[in-house]
Amino acid sequence: MHPFFQPLSDREAMLLLTTLTVGGSAEVGIFDFLSAPARDRAKEKAQALLQIPSEKRVPFMVHEIREALSFKGLRGVERVDPSWILQAMKGENPRVVATILISLPAPSVRSILKRLPSGIRTKLPPKEEAKRIPIDLVRSVRQIFESRFHSMPAPTPNGFAFRDVIQLDRAEIYRLMRDLGLIELGQAFVAVGKMALAELCRRLPRDKAEELILAVRAASRADAPDVKSAQRFLSRIVPNFTDTEEFFQKSGLWRLAKASLLEPAEFRPGFKQRLPREAGQLYEQYLEKAAEMDTLTEDVLKGLQDSVLLRIQDLARRGVILPRWGEVQMIFHNPQNAGGPKDPGPGAPAAGGGSAPEPMGGTPSAGG
Repeated sequence: MHPFFQPLSDREAMLLLTTLTVGGSAEVGIFDFLSAPARDRAKEKAQALLQIPSEKRVPFMVHEIREALSFKGLRGVERVDPSWILQAMKGENPRVVATILISLPAPSVRSILKRLPSGIRTKLPPKEEAKRIPIDLVRSVRQIFESRFHSMPAPTPNGFAFRDVIQLDRAEIYRLMRDLGLIELGQAFVAVGKMALAELCRRLPRDKAEELILAVRAASRADAPDVKSAQRFLSRIVPNFTDTEEFFQKSGLWRLAKASLLEPAEFRPGFKQRLPREAGQLYEQYLEKAAEMDTLTEDVLKGLQDSVLLRIQDLARRGVILPRWGEVQMIFHNPQNAGGPKDPGPGAPAAGGGSAPEPMGGTPSAGG
């Protein structure tokens, strides 16, 4: 399905499409019979669809229904970061590349085309010719191609659990990582001391140093059972960082990797594919490091997962990520967290404003 339909499940998206295609806006009331989270998601997307002019909306909906029926049961490669798809295309014939591309969402296609070697891009068949490739052939080629990837986990049917972080779009994941990174660093510096914090702040731009100081102050008021793992990460990565944004994001990725230890094995390779390749490979290294730490007990990991959900709620309410993520029913391990954000984060720093943060670059560091 097109990314427009996230966070709907495939079933909810098909219900939405068939309802609006057959009955139009007059039938939107049928969504009242769904359970609360699904009802709200479907109504929100219905309103968004109905705002699109009919001459564009109808072909889009018909195309999505055909796509869903044609590629039902595949692995969800449309949610794999384009950098992984591009890597898997290496060595393929240009006509095979074109056959794969026509089954992918437009944003992924644009990203891949920008990065394709010019020798391959110039040999791709014309767009109109590619559209005439038989759908059965497209499906067969995509099935073979998708076998190179791990299956992407489906959304939680009745709410938003930690594993649903994989449903956020790429820019939202990076905004979340940055925010989590400040929390992680704040917890580490609470125990390390003021001298170490002052030394690091001298290496940061003033605005970034202020963000970090706010994060430390917030962490000093928080219950942080995972301080030791935060300190361990800090001791490994601080001497090596050269880019402040990358430093914050890597710290957040470390926090996400720790929280991921509680998830089934199939979640981790799926989330790895959701990130650009370099960040995904770093995530895998962090998982290995975190798994070696005895202090990361089940209770600590549950607390970490709840803290991530609280940050998602807070970022959504501040408008840093899409507001809908603040409206879904969060599935906490500790029901007391359901009342709202109690995880003192770094306040409302620059992580939320302006353009999306750039993906992590540079040489991956194992950290941990």
